[in-house]
Amino acid sequence: MKLLHTSDWHLGRSTYGHSRASDHEAVLAEITEIAATTRPDVILNSGDLFDQQRPPLHALRLATRALNDLAAIAPVVVVCGNHDSAAYLKWLHEILNRSAPIYLVTSRDDHAGEVLRFRVGDHTLHIAALPFISANRIVDVFDDPTQRRSSYADHIAGLQEQLMRELADGFDASRDVSVFAAHQFVAGALPSRTEHHTDEQYVTDPQQVPEVTYAAFGHIHQPQCLPATRVTGRYAGSPLQLDFGEAGEDKSLVMVNLHPGQPAAVEQIPLTRGRRLRYITGTLDEIGAMAAEVGTDICRVTVNSETHIDNLAGKVRELLPDATIVHLKPNPADRKLDLLTPVTAAADVDTTTMFGDYLATRGVDGVSADQVLQLFSMLLPYGGEPDPPELPQEQLLVDDPETAFPLPAASMIFGGVA
Repeated sequence: MKLLHTSDWHLGRSTYGHSRASDHEAVLAEITEIAATTRPDVILNSGDLFDQQRPPLHALRLATRALNDLAAIAPVVVVCGNHDSAAYLKWLHEILNRSAPIYLVTSRDDHAGEVLRFRVGDHTLHIAALPFISANRIVDVFDDPTQRRSSYADHIAGLQEQLMRELADGFDASRDVSVFAAHQFVAGALPSRTEHHTDEQYVTDPQQVPEVTYAAFGHIHQPQCLPATRVTGRYAGSPLQLDFGEAGEDKSLVMVNLHPGQPAAVEQIPLTRGRRLRYITGTLDEIGAMAAEVGTDICRVTVNSETHIDNLAGKVRELLPDATIVHLKPNPADRKLDLLTPVTAAADVDTTTMFGDYLATRGVDGVSADQVLQLFSMLLPYGGEPDPPELPQEQLLVDDPETAFPLPAASMIFGGVA
């Protein structure tokens, strides 16, 4: 028996205000092509089908088309994730399941999860599916705060045991295989820093993962094996780099070969479609040399230079014409002071030195840091006076504003993000 494991599609996602719809269309087509070639017996998505509890219409259309395309190859199971709305998935299940073997698993008020059974020749594939469980459903606000983690983990363990008791009913180890599917954060897993609900309150115990042939987990976006557990299992990860915490990650599907009484054989299948996310840092010449490699990727760009560059935004667009630039940061050397002696004891350091330390660390926009520090030093003695001194810059502002304080010629804004 073969199980194709995917997860965390997050349909409807945008990155810095830029829609990822075209990227999702490309990678879902790739997933469907892989499924058509490998011919799994069941296709499993372990949660976060959508990015929002009320997904936009284009995300709903893409989900229904992709799920129906996959269901034409093999039955499809989707577990409700923390980004999904249980009510929305129930409604979608009622519509899709009428004409195709598509099962969207949510929780009811009196029961968490579901056990599904799929006949494959003379064998049966049993799947115990546990959706994401919010802590506010099981942890009382008046509980001892030091016990909240154990309360959540213990409750999840209890739900897992309940599902496994249901799975055991009618299970024949000589001819059947078992799969546990869940959307949760197992202690020791490495998040991509883009997932919600990965704090201590939501940690579950890897030693309490049920003993099954394969454990299919969702929620963590970086593909990886389940940590510190005796059970063969994986986080399939997201099919795309969804935010910059995932920049550099390679994405994949998991193909699992299952045989009664034998360990699961796991194979990662790379996913290559959809734009990648990049951090780019360098001079204009260095950035220009990267253009062919960058292509259409989504980028955060930092430009190093000796001094301010006019129309920097336009110059970067010329160098990377096909890329989507979501953030541009100029980094001119003359906008920061050289830090000679770091400030360690503020009590013994004068205010001008402290401000110079700040400028060395943070820099300024639009003018020389030396100019700012000089002006600060001139004004500081008059801090308590009702009338400030007359400064040379004031007359320059009247006569020639651009000479007094030259400003950038163009805004450094892309996509509404400065």
